[in-house]
Amino acid sequence: MEFAAVNWMLVFVRASAFLLVLPIFSAPNIPRRVRLALAALLGFLISPGLPTFALRPEGFLGWIGLFAVEVIAGLSIGFVTRMVFYVCDFAGRLITNAMGLSMASVFNPMAGESTQAPGMILFYFSASVLMSLDLHHWVLVGFQNTYTLLPVGAAHLSAALFTNILMHTSQVFVVGVQMAAPLMAVSFIIMLVFAILGRAVPQMSAFMESFAVQALGGMVVFALSFDILAQHLLNYLRRLPEDMMRVAKFLGPM
Repeated sequence: MEFAAVNWMLVFVRASAFLLVLPIFSAPNIPRRVRLALAALLGFLISPGLPTFALRPEGFLGWIGLFAVEVIAGLSIGFVTRMVFYVCDFAGRLITNAMGLSMASVFNPMAGESTQAPGMILFYFSASVLMSLDLHHWVLVGFQNTYTLLPVGAAHLSAALFTNILMHTSQVFVVGVQMAAPLMAVSFIIMLVFAILGRAVPQMSAFMESFAVQALGGMVVFALSFDILAQHLLNYLRRLPEDMMRVAKFLGPM
């Protein structure tokens, strides 16, 4: 029973760190007690299927080091799952700039920070897709499966891990630009047309007139291209369990 309690405690530590950065569950309006209760529940569900942790750290500092290793593992795995919402925020900022509404911002209670309206729309859409398609269940199953590649206490930092995280970070910019590309293209065309009108009709205040057309055209294109945006986000969400397993593989013993 003592070893089972040790297993539960170590799973609880990793799960707590994982939920600390997991999208939706890490929102400021989610009570800490809920996250701790969910981490404890994951510990009760996962620990019985794990082999008995026979390694006994020496002294208090040994246990602290072991807990720190599990925290690093949980944070690293959870960080990958958060990338899709970084994509939403980055794409939303690009879309807002293309629409000429960069000065307008709203408070996103789920993220706990100010953001632009397109970014918040994409954020809530991603959260809705994540929950409605039961992808959060697959994320939790993926977290359980990480123990097959990353046993308790076996996490370590490596060059392959940093390369993988850097690749995921670069994908944030690539996917964000791909999502905002239609609106950026329309914004460029509108600005080009009004620049030509400004040269052809000097009496016309082309620069001021372009703002309204740019905002209206941006909203129309944003609505028409939402299917493409949704497909990008859905592809990203479906890869989350696989991305988690890849990070666990790089964290685990080589």
